[in-house]
Amino acid sequence: MAKAAKKKTKANKKSARVIAKTKVAARSAKTAKKKPARKKMTTRKIDPLNRQAYRSVTPMLAVTDIRRAIDFYTHALGFKVKQVMDTPRGIMHAELAFRDTILMLGPESHEQNSLSAKAIGNTPVTLYVLVDNADETLANAVATGATVLMPAMDMFWGDRCGMIADPDGNKWMIATHKSEPTEAQMAEAMRQMLEQPPQSGAAAASN
Repeated sequence: MAKAAKKKTKANKKSARVIAKTKVAARSAKTAKKKPARKKMTTRKIDPLNRQAYRSVTPMLAVTDIRRAIDFYTHALGFKVKQVMDTPRGIMHAELAFRDTILMLGPESHEQNSLSAKAIGNTPVTLYVLVDNADETLANAVATGATVLMPAMDMFWGDRCGMIADPDGNKWMIATHKSEPTEAQMAEAMRQMLEQPPQSGAAAASN
């Protein structure tokens, strides 16, 4: 009789433990449905040089009319519009892309002493751009409003290039790489060039 009672008591305790575990498991499953497990957040690493968007040096030009400048650079030189920050007070910033290079444009501001080359009357900077056909690009730039500063001609370093001033007075050297002379060949070509008398624009253009 006593043994039977003990067995019954053990069985009851075991059943109670099983029931308790079942309830705990049920509560855990219910909680898991209500609150999905949080995913581990990964911190995105920021490149301090921002190499994905820019190269080491990015020119930024102050222009009198950003819309006009965008129109000129896209139609005359083949730039693509990357970004335009337009506001009720006008465009504050624009970025154009030319192959792997970015050109930034900002509005001229006399209050901030940010002047265009046209306002200054000159610029010490010349932007050197390589294109497939310098003569065609120069002609297209002139048709779009540029001024010829130097007609296209073959240079001693192996490029054929000419120079223009855009509507804001910025200087652009438009070039096409044609040959790769040795240092001796470049020195000889430069010597011959320096020995020639200065040519007029019309004479140089015919070369």
